[in-house]
Order: sequence, then C-alpha cells, then structure tokens
Amino acid sequence: FGHTTTFVGDNRVVLFGGATGDSGRYTITADAFMLNVASNTWSRVQAGGTLPFARAAHAAACVDHSQMVIYGGATGGGSLSSDELYLLDIRNEETSQWMSVPVMGTTPGRRYGHTMIFNKPLLIVFGGNNGQQAECDIWILDVERSPFQWQEVTVMGKRGPLPRVYHSAEVCRDGPAAGMMVVFGGRTAENKSLKDTWGLRQHRDGRWDWVEAPAKRGAPPEPRFQHSCIFLDSKLLIVGGRGPEVNKILPTAVYDTETCEWHNLCSLQRFRHSSWGMNTLLFSYGGFDHKNPSAPTSDLQVMDIETAIAASQSGVVAKGEEAETTDASFEASAAPAGTLDLAPPTYPGRVGTLKPPAFAKCLKLPGSNTKPRETRLNGVWYNSAALFATVMQCQVYVSHEKDFTHLVEKVNIESLAEEGRKIHSSNVMANIARNAGEEGIHTQCINALLQPTTWQPDQNPNSFLLSAAEVSRLCDLTLEVLKSQEMVLRLRAPIKVYGDIHGQYLDLMRLFARYKAPWDGENGDIDSMDYLFLGDFVDRGAFSLETVCLLFSLKVKYPNQIHLIRGNHEDPTINAIYGFRDECRRRLNEEPEDPESCWNKFNRAFEWLPVGAVIEERILCLHGGIGGSVNNIAEVRTMQRPLHVAQIPQTPFEQRITDLLWSDPSDNDSIPGVSLNETRDPDGTGRIVKFGPDRVEEFLEKNKPLSMIIRAHECVMDGFERFANGRLITVFSATDYCGHHKNAGALLFVRRDLTIVPKLIYPVERTTTMWDPMVMQQRPPTPPRPVGC
Repeated sequence: FGHTTTFVGDNRVVLFGGATGDSGRYTITADAFMLNVASNTWSRVQAGGTLPFARAAHAAACVDHSQMVIYGGATGGGSLSSDELYLLDIRNEETSQWMSVPVMGTTPGRRYGHTMIFNKPLLIVFGGNNGQQAECDIWILDVERSPFQWQEVTVMGKRGPLPRVYHSAEVCRDGPAAGMMVVFGGRTAENKSLKDTWGLRQHRDGRWDWVEAPAKRGAPPEPRFQHSCIFLDSKLLIVGGRGPEVNKILPTAVYDTETCEWHNLCSLQRFRHSSWGMNTLLFSYGGFDHKNPSAPTSDLQVMDIETAIAASQSGVVAKGEEAETTDASFEASAAPAGTLDLAPPTYPGRVGTLKPPAFAKCLKLPGSNTKPRETRLNGVWYNSAALFATVMQCQVYVSHEKDFTHLVEKVNIESLAEEGRKIHSSNVMANIARNAGEEGIHTQCINALLQPTTWQPDQNPNSFLLSAAEVSRLCDLTLEVLKSQEMVLRLRAPIKVYGDIHGQYLDLMRLFARYKAPWDGENGDIDSMDYLFLGDFVDRGAFSLETVCLLFSLKVKYPNQIHLIRGNHEDPTINAIYGFRDECRRRLNEEPEDPESCWNKFNRAFEWLPVGAVIEERILCLHGGIGGSVNNIAEVRTMQRPLHVAQIPQTPFEQRITDLLWSDPSDNDSIPGVSLNETRDPDGTGRIVKFGPDRVEEFLEKNKPLSMIIRAHECVMDGFERFANGRLITVFSATDYCGHHKNAGALLFVRRDLTIVPKLIYPVERTTTMWDPMVMQQRPPTPPRPVGC
C-alpha cells in the first residue's frame, strides 16, 4: 500500500515503493517491479545509478516513453523523504538507471500524500502534507527547459480547493476539460473527508486559474481520501478510497465532463491502492480492502469501464451481489470475483481479479504465457500487444443538422460502411474598416469572418469584404511568420487536424460550430488546443478568399497554435486553372498577371508553407503521401524555400516534392509497392504514383518512433479512411465535394495520449452555389469508384 504504479509504454507498468507486511508490521520499501501486461509477467527492475530511498505516499509520473519520475513521500516514524526528484530510465531494460535530477533554486519541499502529474512539458505537483500542515500550493517544472527549476504557480482569483492530502489528480485529454489537471477529494488538516472536484488550467498567455466542476445531474460521490482516479476519454473515474467509516465500501464514481453529471459503478473495494487505465480497461493493484483494513492485498483487479458504464445505465446487477440503489448512488457490496486470468466476469461490468505473488524476481500471473495474447473481458476481446499504441478510437462523433437542431452523437466506427470508398479527384497534372493598420488587419478579418453559426455569403458574388490593399498586407504579415518556422513542424497534442477545404467555407464554419473554434470566446478552445490544416485551402469552391484569408489571419494571430502546410493546389500552376486566380481577379478587381497582385502574393506565401508536421514525434502529417521517393523525414526537413513545384520533375529532389504533394495510397491494402496513378496521371508518365501498405510500414520502421501517417488530398465518403492496417489515415473536410458526391467531411482530433478521434459532419441542403460553376463545367470531378474496389 502507499505505492505507485505508472504506465510507461509498451504494455509496461512500473510499481515503485510503498509498504508491505501484515497487520501493523509494515516495511517501507524502495523496490521497483515491472508488470508486462501483454505477457502477464512481473519482474524486478534491476537498475543501477543513484537509487532513491525507501518511501510510501509519494507521487510518480511518466515523462517520456520508458521514463518515469518520483517525488516526495514518507519514510516512516514521522520522517519525510528528501525533496529530490528521481528519474528511472528503462528504455533499455538491461541497463536501467536511476538518477537524481539536478534542479536549481527552491523546490516544493518535503511532503507526502500529494499528487504529481505530467502535462507535457510540465510536471505539476499539488497539495499534500509537509509534516506540519496540509497544503494547496502548485509547483511546476518544465522538462524541456534546462537547467531544470521548480516554480510556484500564482493562480488568478480567490476561489480554489482547500489544502488537502491523499487526494487524486489526473489530466483530462478529451472534451471540454481537455488540458486541465482535475483534482478530486482528499482529507483536510482537520481530518475532514472531501468530495469536491476542481480543474486547474493554464491559458496560452501563461495565466493559471481554478474552475470548480459543476454538477448538473446526479449527486457528487461520497467524501473520500486515499483513492485514485483515471480518465477514460472525457469521463473521470474516482476509484476506491475510504471515508470516515473505514469499513464502508465506496462505489466507483464517474463524472462526465461533457454533460456535467455523476453516476456510480460497482466498487473495487480498495483504498491506499494504485490504478491505471489502458484503453477501456481499468487496472488496480494492492491496497487495503474494507473487511480487513489492516492487511494489505496483492490483488491485481481489472474492469472493462465501457461495459460497466453500460451495465449501470441499464440497471444490470450481478446475481448474488447485495446492491442498494438510491437516487444518488449504486453500491455493490459483495467482494470482487475470485482469482481470474483476465477471464470474463460473470456479468457485465463485474470486477475481475488477478493475484500475482507478492514481490519476487520474475513471477508470472496465473495462466500467463510468453507471447502477446488476446484478453477477453465481458465478451469483448482485446489484443494486449496493441494497447496504448497510436490508435483510432472505436467511436466517431457525428453531427446531425435537422430542423435547426444540432445534435452530436457517437457511432461505432465499423458502422460507417462507406469508409473504404474513395473518390478520385479530377484528372489533372499540369465589412471591415478601411485604412486598418497592419497590426490590426488580421484581427479585424477574424472578427468579420470567424462566424461559425451566422456566416452567410455576400449577396454580390463579385465582392469581398477586404480591399486588394488589405489582402496584400495580410499576405505580407503571413509570409513574415512562415519564414520564421521550419519546413517540417514539430507539434504538440492535443491538436485538431483538418483535411482539404477547397474554398467550401461553409463546411469550415460548420466544423467550427459543432466541434469548437480557434478563438478564446464562447465555444472556443484555442487556450488548450492546436489546429493543423493539411493544405488545399483554395480552388473549386466559391469561397477560397474567405477560407485562405481567415486561415492566414489566424496564423498571424496565433503563430504557434495555428499550423498550415502546403497542398498541391497551393501552387500557381494549379490554382491558375482551378478557380482561385479567377476569383482574385473578379472579387478583388485586380489583374492577376501583375507581379504585385494579391494572387501572386498568395502564391509567394504558399511557396514558404511547410510541407509536413510531426505530432509528438509519433505522427507524420502531410498533404499527399510518401510515393516511391520519400524515405526519411531528414531529407524533407532540409528542403529549401521558397519551394517551386516542377510540373515535370527532372531530378530526384523534384520527384520527392511531387510525391509529397500528389501521391496517393494504393486502392486497398492488398496492392503493395509503387504503381502508376492512372487517375492523376492518365498519360502514364509515372510522375504521380500510388504507394502500397508495405511502403508505409517500411517508412515508419525507418523513421522510428513514428507510428502513423495522417494525410489529406483524396475525397473519401466518410470524411476519413484507414489504410495499411490503420497506420495511415486520409482525412477530407469538405462535404458533398463539388456538389457531386454526397460525402461526409471530417476532422481528426488527436488527444494528448495520441488516440485519434474522427469528428464528422454530413452534407446539408444548400440554397447558394458553393462551387465555381465554370470550373465545374470545364473540369468536373471524377465520380466515386464502386464500393468494393
């Protein structure tokens, strides 16, 4: 008990410290053990270096793949651990190392019963007891800024949580509370148990504040301390714990940050335990049970959270369990099921237990084997080896718009039957105040154009709200920002990734309206979210100017949160014939051939756009693909700008550019290698190609730790499509592309844990023409291929 378990990647969990023994004869340890969930195997971590002293009631957090830190704790007899920060590096298990992290200046000091979480790039320590009193202070350490230094946070406003100890804290990765550290419960210095919930958030301008979680439905959980918590998507789970009556079993409580409602699940019946989550599974290890509160356990319990939630909502209760249901709570009082090898519980949501032998050198759980295996829980099979990779969520968010209602629901990803159906694009190869100063033109443009729920096109199709001179200044400002950034951006999660927009500005507004917009007002999330747009902002659609001017303005205002990369239509040769040049001539009343025209200035800015981005060193984002010539990211990073696209590539360098902007995945996973792209290269020159799933696997293997590619460029019926066994995803954000295909549009939300959540909109009836009729007549889009191709 009083230990920590920390998920460190690759199906591995590290248990450190805590106390062992029986009925008052406890020994505080500095032992470290590793659980390999895939093989159900415990092993002792044999690490060298500067080992931390024995401790309990400390805090631990994973700061990078296979690296964790610990801080604080108690050593027994009223003594506290030192205020050193220790790092365990197990990237190479044979040469694992402990080290004391050198930190300058003041530290949070000695304490126990506190929490420490990692919200990249910050370690955050909150609360605990310093040996004299409970605290409610906040300390942060930026792991990306050396020399390392702790800083105490000054919070805006007077409202905030009381000083406390033995509380829980975790970072929300999804939903309206994304990016917040959420704190629940604990005990005050007066030994009062707490049941309040607070969110700590940092604004992009560096300010911090506390927000108390509202409860619109359901009663908050019973007061408790010595519990744990995890997040499943946007749901906070409060696991175990004890209140004033140590023998009273407390249910698992769930708080939905989207609906602000509480409800209860069956209890794990533990306190002073530890827990962690893997996908939809909740694991809990050790602690005390309520029947024998002086004898620590060595149980490893597991519960399928989604099934448990479904069971609680349907009122399913296990046979033989004594359950009391009231308006406020559902309490399951029977003991957990017996020793299981992750076998199916006897009813949906039942808790299963595994009982590994207590600390030993290399001990396997019952029924374990040496290779990754499938684990069955509540009738659902999980491949343990796949847990916590970069994966797509099994549900997508779909927006319905009927009768002026805007409802968003979750649907299973497999129900989207059209997902594998691509649409080939065309056969191609060849109201603002005037005199606005440069400093304010982008802000005024945002104020006029960023109207997610109210935007309507001008009744005069030949006018635009900015003058040519103002658009020219906006291009100059954007170019200045683009020149300061890299060719391949290094980005952080959480982030929303958008595909092709093609001047369909209404669809961009609809996505902003349904899934939040990049601003700091109501229904905005720029304080906690980055945005990435994968190119093809212009052409075909009738509102390319609105689209590109808004994106340029957002880029100028939020240069480190709004990210734009180049598509094949951000090229003067292409956008001269697919509508953008004519739109500039008509709506800005200019002559595009003038070297200083807005059209030319747009294209000069386009030539400085990055061609790729990497999210958290794991996900490569680009417009087209890797073709047959793109083999590593380094050769893309070194490309010089301004970057000109050769229409007939003559050199390997020019071919790489063509592959990055033009290539597509092959028609399905059964077609390997590099093949002709007959749709985009009907003459069969071989300049534009398709690449197979083997190319994706080869590229990711050569560019580790990359594990996925996200690209745009192709219209697909459900707005997104998986390829290469899910290791490449195509996203397309314009609905009913060119008025021909009735396809959905999508964005991909990459959560902080790198789970990818598709969010969809479907076509709506339009009263205004959204596409350039002349372009549609001269260059109609290719019809969708038959399902099953």
